[in-house]
Amino acid sequence: MKSIFLIASGIFLLSYFRLPAQDSEAGLKYYWVAFKDKAQSPYSIDRPSDYLSPRAIERRQKRGIPASELDLPPNPAYLEQLSQAGAKVHHRSRWLNAATVIAEEGQLEAIRALPFVDTVFYAGLPYRASERKKPVFRKDSLLSRALDNEPYGYGAAQVKLLKGDTLHQLGYDGKGILVAVLDGGFIGVEESPFFDSIRTGGRLSMPWDFVDGDADPFESSTHGSKVLSTMGANVPGVFVGTAPGAAYACIKTEDTRGEYRIEECHWVAGLEYADSIGADIVNSSLGYTTFSDQKMDYAYKNLDGKSSVASRAADIAVSRGMIVVSSAGNEGTSDWKHIGIPADARSVLAVGATDIKGKRAPFSSLGPTADGRVKPDVAAPGAWVTVADAFSFRVSNGSGTSFAAPILAGMIASLWEAFPDKTNLEVLDAVRQSASQAARPDNELGYGLPDFAKAFRLLSQKSTDASGSPR
Repeated sequence: MKSIFLIASGIFLLSYFRLPAQDSEAGLKYYWVAFKDKAQSPYSIDRPSDYLSPRAIERRQKRGIPASELDLPPNPAYLEQLSQAGAKVHHRSRWLNAATVIAEEGQLEAIRALPFVDTVFYAGLPYRASERKKPVFRKDSLLSRALDNEPYGYGAAQVKLLKGDTLHQLGYDGKGILVAVLDGGFIGVEESPFFDSIRTGGRLSMPWDFVDGDADPFESSTHGSKVLSTMGANVPGVFVGTAPGAAYACIKTEDTRGEYRIEECHWVAGLEYADSIGADIVNSSLGYTTFSDQKMDYAYKNLDGKSSVASRAADIAVSRGMIVVSSAGNEGTSDWKHIGIPADARSVLAVGATDIKGKRAPFSSLGPTADGRVKPDVAAPGAWVTVADAFSFRVSNGSGTSFAAPILAGMIASLWEAFPDKTNLEVLDAVRQSASQAARPDNELGYGLPDFAKAFRLLSQKSTDASGSPR
């Protein structure tokens, strides 16, 4: 099948080449193919609407960030020549000027010989695009008793530890902020009452699955569903998340059938998609250190913010005006101990985990980066926190920096709503400076637990200093 462009609101997505139905296709492999240039491209920085949505363009203009050559998609002529060489183009990267392809090893010689090809690396094995049967969400009555006199329900402690209730009482709950959630699947999100207000309000939109190449990420895993619930759940008295008023884009980049570097390639594609639809914040509760193929494993020296395509893309995303929040990892008690990728990226807000009293969770991964930078950046509740069950109308508990990151990302969404004229870097600086260890950051909890009431005051003071009068 020839690859085609699908056009939706000015966003271009490459169609997925569906493999025959078997666990993996013998002889076919994923490869990342990077190009030397964008010469003779039909795209132009003067026509950003060809590759960015109106919301994305508006976000760039508001922050004074014009489109540059970095934003231009790869030359379509290059993609066509890859196809002529026998490769199937899965998706491509604007920022890293590359394409992820499915090809046989015997086709590599012809691919590498193309004059515009710079580098090629093996990324993993493609699995069949099976028709997954979705679990049925049990539409029972509420199975968790609603709590009296506690609007946040069972999620109260994780909001209040960060002083998030102060922002919410002021009326800031993430309204107008678009949060992209990169994860492995979102089972139940289309039906769960915890997300009713997001769905009925038209704030659950623009989903995409970069693994299977379709618009249905609501399968494969419950991990993304639980992650989303810590931000977007909104059932007062039972469970209210840290940004119930925000809009969300569910983006599947993780393939739960194996661990290969192809998932980093999917992650890059998902991140660039988040940029193209105008996302303000990206939450990624994913990390990469070891793989099914041990030859792909990272060493500590690779935690330099530039060894991985994912880390490089994450820094570019921040330069485009977004905030990228990443879980630090759950390797604190393992032999590895260190943070993962892309948490090592310089501009990413890497989040470690505490218990509900603010003490570091033993599993939370440690810094520093290989080049000596403090990581994680900050911390948030992540041990035995409240999450929504993906199969029935009740809450459950979960542990991991996977939940610390979105709890914090939701609070940042609420904070940014209060100060829409502040840049991503100004917001991040306020979050760090409000934290419990701001004066002495370390490589266990970074700057510590942010205090969002204090972060609000810090940004208010800056607004007063700039204007000469209160906001």
